[in-house]
Amino acid sequence: MVVPSPAMPDTRSPGTSEILSHFSFDVVWLAFAALLAAAYLRGYLACRQCGRRSCHPAWRLAAFGGGLVVMLIAVLSPLEYYGNRLLWVNFTGFLVLTMIAAPLLVLGAPVTLAFRTLGPTGRRRLRTAIRSLPAAALTFPLFTWLAFAVVTYVWQFSGLTDLAARHAPVRDLQLFTLLAVSVLFWLPAIQADPLRWRPGYPGRALYVFVEMTHKGLFGGMFLSMSQTFHDRMARDLPAWGPSPMTDQRIAILILWIGGNLVFLLALVLIIAGWFRFETRHARRVDFHLARLREARRKHEAALQQVFRKTI
Repeated sequence: MVVPSPAMPDTRSPGTSEILSHFSFDVVWLAFAALLAAAYLRGYLACRQCGRRSCHPAWRLAAFGGGLVVMLIAVLSPLEYYGNRLLWVNFTGFLVLTMIAAPLLVLGAPVTLAFRTLGPTGRRRLRTAIRSLPAAALTFPLFTWLAFAVVTYVWQFSGLTDLAARHAPVRDLQLFTLLAVSVLFWLPAIQADPLRWRPGYPGRALYVFVEMTHKGLFGGMFLSMSQTFHDRMARDLPAWGPSPMTDQRIAILILWIGGNLVFLLALVLIIAGWFRFETRHARRVDFHLARLREARRKHEAALQQVFRKTI
């Protein structure tokens, strides 16, 4: 009697065609993106029809549209499919969603666009909502920083990642909460919309720098670990994938290096904006002082003309 040998695991890496075949069709995310795109485009077109100089610039439309596209890439592309099998792909999707899609959406300044297109009643209601206690608490910089740090660590470095890889509703909840806290985090740093809390350029630079340092320290700590922290994903790695520890270290390096590059770019842009602001402020002060000196000169000249007159 011949005993059949057990099937050998397939160690072949997936080809390009196989990878591209794993785009998913999630109605919830597609409807969410379509709703945001339609509302933003309607407001932008209405703003352009006004013909005012303060109309919403086209680059903000491009930023918001790019943010929606990147968001869909993170949640519907093969990043989503293979992210439930390989930790480094999973963390790449996190990076794309939280560090690229979220700041692009914030750069679109949707609240500012709403103020420019709504009528008096709509603007009054929106202003009341922004100044409300819940909105002020949610956009307080300390809260946004803590929420971003805590929620990302809970999803990335706990058993919830294994749970999300096996259950689609949990995965959707994971992605949506990561996007939400990321948008909240970038609001004080970018300041594209009129919010209750608006730290100055030094505060914004410190806000981003502290998060960059914090992520770097924790990245180094997790990189030095000698055991896997997602046991189920480590056991279920495909045969063509890297070893569990290699997979984990690549994932942490992607978050560490990629995240710090985005933070560094944000710091450069904030400091550049700070420099432009100080330059404009210095020019305004010089212009004001020049006008005061000219007015004083004219005043003294007028007084001299008066006293030179013969009585």
